[in-house]
Amino acid sequence: MSAHHNRAGWRFEINGEQVSEGAYKRKYVAALEAENEALHEKLAKIFELI
Repeated sequence: MSAHHNRAGWRFEINGEQVSEGAYKRKYVAALEAENEALHEKLAKIFELI
């Protein structure tokens, strides 16, 4: 996933394929939420051990 700004404006890409800004933002948010959930699970396991 990447976002680039050039003379024509913003260009959003996922896996090398150009996508709309909305699609890019939805995928980005979904990836952040998945990472956040994984971190919460790890933290819960740590608290179980304490």
